[in-house]
Amino acid sequence: MQKRRNAYVFIAAATFYGLLSGLAAAGEAAPEGAGAPQVEAPAPGSPGDTLTREDARMAYLVYKLLDKNGKIKGANLKRGAKLFYQNCRPCHGEDGRRVNVNPSGKPTYIGERAREDMPTFWYQMNFGDEERNMEAYYDEISLDEMKDIAGYAQTLP
Repeated sequence: MQKRRNAYVFIAAATFYGLLSGLAAAGEAAPEGAGAPQVEAPAPGSPGDTLTREDARMAYLVYKLLDKNGKIKGANLKRGAKLFYQNCRPCHGEDGRRVNVNPSGKPTYIGERAREDMPTFWYQMNFGDEERNMEAYYDEISLDEMKDIAGYAQTLP
């Protein structure tokens, strides 16, 4: 689990710095102290564009959605609750505590995972987790809806 989490963080961090480079190339200011090399980013979809959809979605989380405390910014919690009940409740239950998402260690439920380890939560919500029979929702739920569900999940016990 730790190796997987480290891989998610590495992917997100590496992609984050790649995005900063792309911002600088586009004439936008990178965040102060970012330290990213100032190189021109390849155009999306071009032969030089090596970002996978996983990389891009993880970078979006780190660069655009998380505040300094690890909370999702701009989530519509009311819509997130509705989407959670439609898409997540059948497996995870009303309060997200039906399924232990850490069966090999201390019981952890999606509310705690969303608050304490959003990169892993986000990855699993988007791309699934075969070990835990979690389906991938990348192609079924829009990015804005994912943001709202993730924000709502952070309010669960």
